[in-house]
Amino acid sequence: PAHREVRFYLSGDKTLTNKAPQGVAKTSYRFDPAKPVPTVGGANLTFERGPMDQRAIPARQDYLRFQTPVLDKDVTIAGPVKVELHAATDGPDTDFMAKLVDVYPDGYEALVLDAPIRTRYRNGRMPDDVKMMVPGAPVELEIDLWSTAITFEKGHRIALHITSSNAPRFEVNPNTGEAAGESKLKPRVAVNTIHHDAEHPSALVLPVIYPETR
Repeated sequence: PAHREVRFYLSGDKTLTNKAPQGVAKTSYRFDPAKPVPTVGGANLTFERGPMDQRAIPARQDYLRFQTPVLDKDVTIAGPVKVELHAATDGPDTDFMAKLVDVYPDGYEALVLDAPIRTRYRNGRMPDDVKMMVPGAPVELEIDLWSTAITFEKGHRIALHITSSNAPRFEVNPNTGEAAGESKLKPRVAVNTIHHDAEHPSALVLPVIYPETR
């Protein structure tokens, strides 16, 4: 069915809102490759899979949970989902992970979609596309979460979780700038920053259907 892109903007108080952000705001965290966020569910093959409860990942400073207020009506989506993320790191390369989550009234955090982006490949994976990050400089990253169809029911919340690792589902980035398979340098702790302000409006983009009747 036809859909309309609706943006849910990240805000400094960890909410998702349809109002574009104002002022200057950012959230930083330390990503240690030696202590990655564990995989809990997802489109896996050889280990536990599906819409598992993300509450299994405890509160930690490198795992950001943004969510809407309790929905006062159903929100139905069908089509491609993406995240427009304005982000920076203090090194040459890092990863950012995004998860679309359906939060039930009892708190259950059902994983719907998840996907990563390695910043060195933000422009593509061909050799001429590879570009390292400028430390501290925010860039816009588009995380393609692929497509789905689901109704976030009245009384639920729509959530976006942002982090920099999801192991073993995705290879952990050593933050050194080395290509996959190289391991000459010692992994380093990265300070990663999500910008969510008027100049850098990071947002979850959902394909809402029938928006005129919702």
